[in-house]
Amino acid sequence: MRALFLLPLVLALAGCDSISRPAADGFEVGAGGFAAFQADAEACQTKADTLVNYDIRLVDTTRYARNRAFNRVYGQCMTARGHQPRPYLRNVLPEL
Repeated sequence: MRALFLLPLVLALAGCDSISRPAADGFEVGAGGFAAFQADAEACQTKADTLVNYDIRLVDTTRYARNRAFNRVYGQCMTARGHQPRPYLRNVLPEL
């Protein structure tokens, strides 16, 4: 019964990716191992933060637009470094 109650909430929040910023746990560890994954996550975080904070095109935009830009750059950076995005349900449901 509780699962049916939470289903609309989970579905509503699933569309809110551009409101929140992704974390490293949204991506799979690549072939380089966990240490390389952490270094890549920090580098991508810095790259995306730099874009959002210093790109003149984003100065007068909304927080929503800046978060979308952050998410796009962070995701592209992590994917380019060999870390594939994890499926959404794999992030929110416990592993069985």
